[in-house]
Amino acid sequence: MPDQEAGSAEARPAVRDAAFYVGAILTALFMLRVLGASWSGGFPAAWPDAVFPREGYLAVAAKGPFRFSFYDAFRPIGYPILLWITGRNTQLTVVAQAAMYCAAVGALIMTALRVLRVRAVAVTAAVLIGLIALQAKYAMWTTQILSESLAISLGFAAVAAWWRFAAAPTRARARWGFLFLLAWLVVRDAHVLPATIVFVPVMALVVVLGRKSLERALRKTLVIGTVLVVVTAAYSYFAQSASHRARLSVHNTIGVRVLPDEQLTNWFADHGMPLDDALRTRTGKSGLADDFYKSTDPEFAAYRRWAGGPGARAIALSLVVQAPHSFDLLYEDLPTLLPGDVSYYDTQGVYDRLPRELPAQLGGPTTRRGLTTWLVLAGVSLGAGLALALLRKRGLGIVVFGATTLVVTLVEFYTTWGGDPLEMQRHLIGTMSRLAVILLVVVASGVDTAIDAWRSRPPREEEPPPDPMPWETAYSAEDASKVTPDA
Repeated sequence: MPDQEAGSAEARPAVRDAAFYVGAILTALFMLRVLGASWSGGFPAAWPDAVFPREGYLAVAAKGPFRFSFYDAFRPIGYPILLWITGRNTQLTVVAQAAMYCAAVGALIMTALRVLRVRAVAVTAAVLIGLIALQAKYAMWTTQILSESLAISLGFAAVAAWWRFAAAPTRARARWGFLFLLAWLVVRDAHVLPATIVFVPVMALVVVLGRKSLERALRKTLVIGTVLVVVTAAYSYFAQSASHRARLSVHNTIGVRVLPDEQLTNWFADHGMPLDDALRTRTGKSGLADDFYKSTDPEFAAYRRWAGGPGARAIALSLVVQAPHSFDLLYEDLPTLLPGDVSYYDTQGVYDRLPRELPAQLGGPTTRRGLTTWLVLAGVSLGAGLALALLRKRGLGIVVFGATTLVVTLVEFYTTWGGDPLEMQRHLIGTMSRLAVILLVVVASGVDTAIDAWRSRPPREEEPPPDPMPWETAYSAEDASKVTPDA
């Protein structure tokens, strides 16, 4: 046994080294495939920088993080920081994006191989994670000067970090989890609300209920990290208010979704929206139509004041109060949203070089039926995982992790859809990428737990032999003296 343990200990570094070299080779092949054909073009910034040069990501990055105006600019600070680090060189930026994307996917794959106990399940999950990431609708964003790629990569990294923490909680893993989560929060404003209303309460419960099972130092780390999440959310809210960067989304929502809908129009009018004949002329029009977002027409003065102040809060409130009606509208949009077709953003031809989607919706749900099937499987997996965790007194952390990340992603899907009716496929692509991975992780974890529980079940006790019949006992007693050892 000592020789076997020493051999396995020596094998681990060799396996890690092999995994590192394999990962490096696959990363190089991926970057060559995705970036190589377009390298000579330099990856110029298209949307929004080409249309809004003063409010684009490159313009915000030019301010630099040493100016106060950088922190209340028209864009969240996450992606401009990356551009500032790369000197606003678009070629260097896409290389960095592709490298981070591969690293995040690699972290997910290694986590699956390390956390899942059943080798067949672990390898299957790892392969599917890699194939999900290889789909053009996700990988394509590494070639664009937009925040989507960074949001996808940081989302994957956060899922991997918290998955490892759930399997074996340590302070180091908690720090990595919070680091990626905080970085993810400042990339897109749409990330903030779901994390605040779901992650923060769950983490508070973990700290309170884990007083006996978690070390004091670990609980302190969780408290500090949760406070930082709340502080980051507060900063994001005030930055949005100061920069008025949500105003265009308000114009889009009111013109495209609210005014054409009588029920929503009446509700918003009852909650402060100054509805008049002038505003009704915006029915079906976005904030970009007729350059309305920069209009100073006095007929819309009252509406502009409302849109720049309570308008965004009214939209958020409507997603709660008018949830049944909003769910109906979202259900109608699902056939357009779930496939995640963003080929019209593909200025570098990545859709021609990578697979568009996996068969049998293995790369995530692309239809209403597929979404229902995946959610049912995830629900069954979480329920079975919870029952087995309570029975075996281990594995509860994986269940909490799976349920929390799934709820955060579904809430983000709903709030992102409700926040702006334009470019919904682009706005939701990061959410869809994480939804595909998280559904896979939840189902794989449920299958892994069930198989592991079956394998580790205690062996059945041998049934005792039946009691001898009376005549058998009598015969043995009567004839015992007649039986000789040599017989």
